[in-house]
Amino acid sequence: MARRHSQNQAIAEINRGKSCRGLSSQKISEIADFFAERIIHNPEEFNIKNDILTSGKTLQIARNKRIMEPTITTKLRSGRYLQETNEKLICNKDASKRVADALLENGGKKRILGDITNRTLATRGKSASKKDLKLKASQTSVGSETEQPVKEISLKSSKSSSSSEDSAMYVTALEINDSVMDISIIKEEIEDIDKNQAVPTFPEGVEDFDATCKEDPNSVPNYAFDIFKYYREREKVFTVKKYLDKQKEMTKSMRAILVDWMVEVQESFELNHETLYLAVKLVDIHLMHNFVAKSKLQLIGATAVFVAAKFDERMPPLVDDFLYICDDSYTRAEFLETEIKLLKTVNFNLGIPLSYRFLRRYARCARISMEMLTLARFILETALMDYELIEVLDSKIAAAALLLALKMKDMKWTPTLEYYTEYKESELLELIVHLNNNISVTPTKHLQTIRVKYSHDIFFNVALIPPLKISKNGQLEREVSK
Repeated sequence: MARRHSQNQAIAEINRGKSCRGLSSQKISEIADFFAERIIHNPEEFNIKNDILTSGKTLQIARNKRIMEPTITTKLRSGRYLQETNEKLICNKDASKRVADALLENGGKKRILGDITNRTLATRGKSASKKDLKLKASQTSVGSETEQPVKEISLKSSKSSSSSEDSAMYVTALEINDSVMDISIIKEEIEDIDKNQAVPTFPEGVEDFDATCKEDPNSVPNYAFDIFKYYREREKVFTVKKYLDKQKEMTKSMRAILVDWMVEVQESFELNHETLYLAVKLVDIHLMHNFVAKSKLQLIGATAVFVAAKFDERMPPLVDDFLYICDDSYTRAEFLETEIKLLKTVNFNLGIPLSYRFLRRYARCARISMEMLTLARFILETALMDYELIEVLDSKIAAAALLLALKMKDMKWTPTLEYYTEYKESELLELIVHLNNNISVTPTKHLQTIRVKYSHDIFFNVALIPPLKISKNGQLEREVSK
């Protein structure tokens, strides 16, 4: 008690700025030891913030107080003070919270909550109470000689009635030799699932496309079918209803001009086609829920492309780039405010199934040529400007675009396509008539971007391929001749 009193007096003198020259080296060592512990345990006592303690400035503070010796410095650097006093820390809940982050870099204890790699903390299949954790820790320490550190911690922490339950929450891998996760049980379960998993059966004439891609990890052949099955379920969440009756300042032609301009932006910035399709979907969803003035339509379109680019591009264009293509008609603040509104409208949910992704999947499974796929892309991209088609499911309109492209090249709808698209040809006939009419009509001067784009050699000049003729009863002429 007297020793502690003298130390406190010496510490008080040091805090007041007095010199330590009158003290013996042993006394200085004892004071340094005590002072270092108090810095670590109670930094607020010396007006030391937690960020200063965690940033390693403890040594600098102690040196400024002129009480630091090389041995103490070595101890603090190696984290030995933290380890030696750790048993006290786990009995003090507030202190453990204060020091937990600082201990990670110094070899101290880490607070872990339900780490499955720690057998004293985790139970399989149910959550364990604090009493169960304490009991299990004590049983493990008695039954295993290799887990002696756990036993010591259990015995010492049990002496403290106020925090014995919390001590089980501060256990590190250093204290448990057998801290490696035992995967034998999980491995057996995985093997059982593989054995019991039913081998998919395919109808006659249908190729198991994913089985042929097992050597290509980029095709994720084990999950591709389930992924697009999930897309089929998810696309129903993002169905768009016709909204022009709520938009008093907007018409079908105005929407078509906006989409045409967005295609031009996609070409100018050389963005992915997925970015364009997502942007158009974002525009429709936003217009379905919010009234937009005619003067703000271009702002909505530019912001939608910006958000879609950040979702799908490796290097999306900057805000200033979009302000420039809008001829500085809007301010930066307006653009960012519109971005927030757009994201709130979709509840920050940008994982929307797109018709373009379905089309690529269908074409790959049927091993369609690149020219045929490009023709289907031209048909599908033209459909983006058609307001009457916004209610059609993305998977269905993608299948219809591919079917029309096949018919324009005198090819048939195969069992493989019917299996992977889940649409029969008869379900798509009415839709392909509509799509054929879209590419048959000569676009106005404000809607030339898509046709000019797909009239280029790089796109196989597919826009120049003549569409099918439609009979008087509204059916495709080739279908009637049969």
